[in-house]
Amino acid sequence: MNFLQKALNLKTKVIIPESPITTGFPFLMTSGLSATGITVNYRTALQHNTVYTCVRTLTSDIAKIPLRIEKFVNGGWEQDNDHPIASLLNEPNQRMVIFELLEQIVFSVLCTGDSFVVVIRDNDGKPIALIPIKPGSASVILDSSDGELYYKVTEDQLIPYKTSVSSESGPSRTIYHSDMIRTRNLSFDGGIYGQSIIAIVSEVFGLALATQEAAARAYKNGAHINGYFTSDGSMGRERGELNKEELSRAISSVVNAGQTGIIDGLSWVPMERNIEDLQLIEARKQIDLELAQMFRIPVYKLGMSDGEKAANIAEQEQSYISNTLIQYTKPLEQHMDRVLLTSIEKKFYRIRFDFSKQSEPDEKVRGDYYKNAVTNGWMTPNEIRKREELPPSEQDGADDLRFPLNTGVIGENDPKDYDGVKNEN
Repeated sequence: MNFLQKALNLKTKVIIPESPITTGFPFLMTSGLSATGITVNYRTALQHNTVYTCVRTLTSDIAKIPLRIEKFVNGGWEQDNDHPIASLLNEPNQRMVIFELLEQIVFSVLCTGDSFVVVIRDNDGKPIALIPIKPGSASVILDSSDGELYYKVTEDQLIPYKTSVSSESGPSRTIYHSDMIRTRNLSFDGGIYGQSIIAIVSEVFGLALATQEAAARAYKNGAHINGYFTSDGSMGRERGELNKEELSRAISSVVNAGQTGIIDGLSWVPMERNIEDLQLIEARKQIDLELAQMFRIPVYKLGMSDGEKAANIAEQEQSYISNTLIQYTKPLEQHMDRVLLTSIEKKFYRIRFDFSKQSEPDEKVRGDYYKNAVTNGWMTPNEIRKREELPPSEQDGADDLRFPLNTGVIGENDPKDYDGVKNEN
């Protein structure tokens, strides 16, 4: 849509599919039957302990990182708590704090492939609220006249507010792309629709759910298959069914594990086959590793590496930030810059996640880091105190950069003795 049409709240005629496709939503509504016979969607996938742990780890790890607006001052970036957006990044709407909003955004991207957050503006066009849209309540529509995207959303929290089309009311609204913070996972159609991890590799999740169910059923049926019963053929079918039910009551479930059923007229044939022979334990471990690889979660976060050294875990934590978390935080930062900042503000402001505390996990590492920073003159003591959320020091030199006295520029001056006499040697 062009600028004049948006200003007058007009829309050109667009081609809307008979059944508008909601990003990720068709996958949620249909029964994705995998080759194992297990139905795979985001609700069934979350029933697997490793999937739930990976999703919960990513959502909480990103939500706990401080999200700040920064201003470019004297060649560097400083946090600006006086900007109106600073309060919005703390309390995005009346229901949520920023931790909960970030959790919902990351959860939607992981499980449905897309997240949608509507920006509410005042009469001057300044952002005053961020309203997340529940998965399955937003449709992406392509304007055939200019290729621009806009959205049809339904959300009760929108009722008190004016949105992109000021004449609209109620929970169902039309939202322009300029008023939508939209992040997504991989897209197969140029960025129109995002695809969730669960949808892309549904067979892996189906296999994970199948092995979990097989293990549960093995324990339900007694956990051990030690043999089978035979009869001499004299009993009828009805008596055989009664014997089967009686035996099932005697040995099934974990409660009856180890008990022996005694059935008249049947002979026991022993065999050695238990749950380890079914290879369920090894299969589940392998699947857990595959799930961790897909979500790019270090295995120590899943409790699968007892022998890891602290130094190795610290390295993995830094790799986890660089290779996993940033792939979700960076696009969110850029979309927030796009929607929340004006064209003039974008030259001097930016919205960023502060990873400083996460990248320096313990006091010893931070101490060595700050020591080098002060000694080599690229941080002042007060800059360090600010980073550690401490009040500034009033001591002389707390705002000054310090440099080692035994360093200098090669060839700058001839060496001199301390008394000012030139050292001929």
